[in-house]
Amino acid sequence: MKNVFAFLKSRMFLRHLGVALLALIAVFWLVFEGLDIYTRHGKTVTVPSFNNLKVRDLTSFIHGKQLKYLVIDSIFDTKRDKGIVIKQEPEAGSKVKPERTIYLYVTSVMPPRIAMPRLEDRSLRQAVALLETYGLKLAKPVKRKPDVCNGCVLSQEYKGKRIAEGAMIERGSEIVLTIGEGREGGGSVGIPNLIGLTRRQAVQRLNENNLSEGAMIFDKKTKEKQDTAAAVVYRQNPAAGEDHLISPGSSIDCYLTTDKTRLHTTSDTTNQHP
Repeated sequence: MKNVFAFLKSRMFLRHLGVALLALIAVFWLVFEGLDIYTRHGKTVTVPSFNNLKVRDLTSFIHGKQLKYLVIDSIFDTKRDKGIVIKQEPEAGSKVKPERTIYLYVTSVMPPRIAMPRLEDRSLRQAVALLETYGLKLAKPVKRKPDVCNGCVLSQEYKGKRIAEGAMIERGSEIVLTIGEGREGGGSVGIPNLIGLTRRQAVQRLNENNLSEGAMIFDKKTKEKQDTAAAVVYRQNPAAGEDHLISPGSSIDCYLTTDKTRLHTTSDTTNQHP
């Protein structure tokens, strides 16, 4: 036992113990320093805005920014340019670690293709509803032709040729419809009431009644606010009335506003300007 205590007090043991402690401290320092470097502790970069950038410009845009990008989804949107970024994760201004991957959503360069629905022999109202469901558009004006099938679709055309049911077509394409008028001469139809309807609703109502969209005139206040989607019809010309008969295919002018008080204060039979 005396020999053990003597050894523990010896210079050789103390020297080895010191070396071991120093080695242990060095190992811990290297481990923590390595983790710090690996995780880039305390180092961040600010995520830039990728909004509206074209896909072909992404590589040059991100060069030198210590970030990566990955396009994870494409979205078809007829109202925006093709092949641009519309959403990103994380958002612009976020603080992230260097070499973080930014996930991007872009608009499709090529519209998706769909199978053409059968519109022939349907009413115009049903045809318009089907076009909207399939992401297609009704070409203006609607063609009309005397036929015993009054108000139904006689033919469906795309780029000047009849398009058959099931044919593949790009979403967003315009389809030309020919509607039967019932008898030679076309007859006459009453004028529907469009007051209080949005532009889209008014156009649909006109199509249902074998009439066409005329001038769509927004009042000054609505144009200044650029809030045309919320505007409603407060006056129409010619005025509504079942006894006010016009030829099928005739156009109706609509005056629109976001000021709902004008629905009660302005007569739809006047020809004053908005």
